[in-house]
Amino acid sequence: MEPIRSLRNPALQRVRALRRTSERRAQGRFAVEGEDQVLAAIRAGAVLEDLLVREGASAPAGAGVEPLVVAAEAMDRISAVASGSRVIAVVRADSMPQPPAGLSGVGLVLCGVSDPGNVGTLLRTAAAFAAEVVVLGAPSADPTAPKAVRAATGATFAVPTLAVDDPALAYPEARLVALDAKGDRDLAGCDLTGPVLIALGAEREGLPASVRDRADVVCRIPQSDRAESLNVAAAGAIALSMAYRLST
Repeated sequence: MEPIRSLRNPALQRVRALRRTSERRAQGRFAVEGEDQVLAAIRAGAVLEDLLVREGASAPAGAGVEPLVVAAEAMDRISAVASGSRVIAVVRADSMPQPPAGLSGVGLVLCGVSDPGNVGTLLRTAAAFAAEVVVLGAPSADPTAPKAVRAATGATFAVPTLAVDDPALAYPEARLVALDAKGDRDLAGCDLTGPVLIALGAEREGLPASVRDRADVVCRIPQSDRAESLNVAAAGAIALSMAYRLST
């Protein structure tokens, strides 16, 4: 098969367009790069609409779509990764895991976490510690952004996400534990058994008033004075790890 070389090819144009949030929302699609990421999507049952494979590379099995062979130079031009990718897939967003109607265990709430790398890392952490859902309060980053998908390392297809305007109202049956550096109680003394939502705010802005007001308790993670605060992904990992230990 002669590899695709022209960037005018519709499949290549679609991948490039999906770097933009507006295009991902309009099309209901997003791109996944790298063999491990694409395999995670396939194993999770995600629907692939395009599968682009670098000339000389092998296509992953079970994709359910005919692979398109792309010349190396063209593949590098459409990749969102500086080093280029061997495999890129276009995935239908509606084939991702759906958020639960109700919460029985632990959920993570992200309030205005705008860095897609942090969102992806927290998705990965949520998968590791069996969180049932990640609730994204505006204006949190899109979990299907290229950087978020890479940071999630496959967790995009393991943990459902729910984007809402007011995350405090997402699961009213759950206790809401808010994390803040100036919280009233040590996190170790907070009840993290489900159903519970653990809320994290943006590193500069912190938690919105609606979440703090709705919270059953505002907790802090004790730390030394050698750093002003924890990175939001680190704080989320500590809290989810503690909750997971209580559930196992």
